[in-house]
Amino acid sequence: MARQYKRFHPKNSKYIRKTETRHGQEYVKPITKEDFAEMVRLCLIHRDAAPVGSATYWKWYRNYIILIVGVNTGNRIETILEQTPRDYSGYRFTSTEHKTGKLQQYDLNEDVYKIVKKYIDYCGFTTNQFMFPPKLGSKDALTRQRCWRMIKDLAKEAGIEYEVGCHSLRKSYGRWIYDDTHDLLLVQSLLGHNSAETTMRYICLEANEIEKIRTTIRHIPDYE
Repeated sequence: MARQYKRFHPKNSKYIRKTETRHGQEYVKPITKEDFAEMVRLCLIHRDAAPVGSATYWKWYRNYIILIVGVNTGNRIETILEQTPRDYSGYRFTSTEHKTGKLQQYDLNEDVYKIVKKYIDYCGFTTNQFMFPPKLGSKDALTRQRCWRMIKDLAKEAGIEYEVGCHSLRKSYGRWIYDDTHDLLLVQSLLGHNSAETTMRYICLEANEIEKIRTTIRHIPDYE
């Protein structure tokens, strides 16, 4: 039987995935910007150490783009792994979320678009070909399990000691936006959550971190 991809049946997706004690998506943490930069650096080192055009060069190029797409779109990993070049047509990013079936369309940041487009051009993907296959030339999409292993191995190589996984990319997207804006409702909207409380748990925002923000509040006109 041919493999059935969720992108064609998003509302039927069974997204919940459990570890021994809790849902996997609740267990993993956002990645710090410093640790993420190290993961990216390692991907590029491995890629550039291989001959251009080789399977190893392409594999690490693919891994690098998965990281970039994950933290810049906030999509769930199933959605990312089944993206095609059509989803990035003309700077306009389009995706249908597996869990909710919601359609997203917006202009992608120019720098992010250029990085993804360069990868698409290098690989020579057709318009409807999966961008993240297990090997170049395959018509299949990389599985979540293999992507999870790639991220875990890369995190270990980067010396990351807290728990990370595929969902860490989406959590990082939300957490970094919160750290830059301190706007929880904005992050809630971008992640598509039903409540701010859910978003707080999701991005691992602790009460003591909110208290630290209070000490930075200074609404005093400088007349003296």
